[in-house]
Amino acid sequence: MKEWKDSAEVSFVTDISRFDYLNQQIQEVAEKFSFNHQQLAKIFDLPMTELDGLLNNMASITTEQLDKIERKIAMLCAGFEGLDARERAALFLNDLIKDYMFSTASVAKMIHVEEKDLIDFRQEISIDKNVELTICVNSIMLYFVLHD
Repeated sequence: MKEWKDSAEVSFVTDISRFDYLNQQIQEVAEKFSFNHQQLAKIFDLPMTELDGLLNNMASITTEQLDKIERKIAMLCAGFEGLDARERAALFLNDLIKDYMFSTASVAKMIHVEEKDLIDFRQEISIDKNVELTICVNSIMLYFVLHD
């Protein structure tokens, strides 16, 4: 399985401010996916007034909020193309096992699959597509339930 880094940092030089750049990116996302202001506010977890302030360069948004918005924009625009769903589910599954010190048997019970199928999935051995789908969906759901 591929190794993933916990984080990455990218920097670039531009002649526009961070707010102007985000404004352009938000406009592009809105156009690309036909999002309205209400949807954008919900996606970026901002009140409508703060979204309007951001779009009009009059925002009082924290650096943390700006970082979250940038990550969401990046994922919406390009992040899913190179992302193998099976690999992502396997990463969530591995995190669950490591973070919560779960056994493979207990995770298999929680996501309603046979332990052997789960072991085969983790070892990238071919398994029935329906079982693979169950493992992927239920692992991701379990991950979000426990990390919420």
